Amino acid sequence: MKSTRPTSRDIARLAEVSQATVAQHAFSSGEALARNLANVVAAALERRLAAQGAAGLVVSGGRTPAAFLRELASRKLDWSNVFVTLADERCVASDDPASNLRFVREAFAGAPAAGAALVEFDATDTDAAFRWSEALAQAPRPFAAVILGMGDDGHFASLFPGMPGLAAALDLANTANVVAGTAPVEPKARLSLTLPVLLDTDLLVLHVTGDAKLATLKRAAAHGNRLEIPVRALLQQRRVPLEIYHAPR
Repeated sequence: MKSTRPTSRDIARLAEVSQATVAQHAFSSGEALARNLANVVAAALERRLAAQGAAGLVVSGGRTPAAFLRELASRKLDWSNVFVTLADERCVASDDPASNLRFVREAFAGAPAAGAALVEFDATDTDAAFRWSEALAQAPRPFAAVILGMGDDGHFASLFPGMPGLAAALDLANTANVVAGTAPVEPKARLSLTLPVLLDTDLLVLHVTGDAKLATLKRAAAHGNRLEIPVRALLQQRRVPLEIYHAPR
């Protein structure tokens, strides 16, 4: 029987069926991916710093980007003029182990990136979405880079399949910066940047590891409803090329 295990070649095929321009970057290890991605993002930040004197960066939480964030944090940049914000946040206190803000703060601690302008807000406040949106209005735009992760179910940021408000969050005409998200697991209450905000960038990266996520991308490349597999929205948009960085683990 022919194996159906997904391979990095499946990513390359996305370019043939997606509307977005898709580039594949496959690495043998997560460490190699982290080093290379950190170099690419640092270069994107340098270009914006040189052109504007300031740069914006959107990063993600979770286990996958940990090595990448530590690598990036060690790069010697004018971090004081780099505005760093999250793609999404869990509605927990900023010192909670589940907090993405805490995760990024710890990844940057003791490194040059500790001097970055990291957007901080209390995600448990009832007006957290408004405060985050206000901070984003002051960010250098377009962002130099947006680095996204993806779950096995095809969610990115905190835009989950079938959640209330997903259609609006993926609508490119939506003028909102931040929306409430609902995860299928605890902590369920989330905040997420909308798709139009995430696409306002020079460099758009989807950072994935493992066979299961390759299989999800393969499903997403097939025609279907983006509300069922939200990452389809990244493949179907035409605003910015999508760079997929993948490693086995």
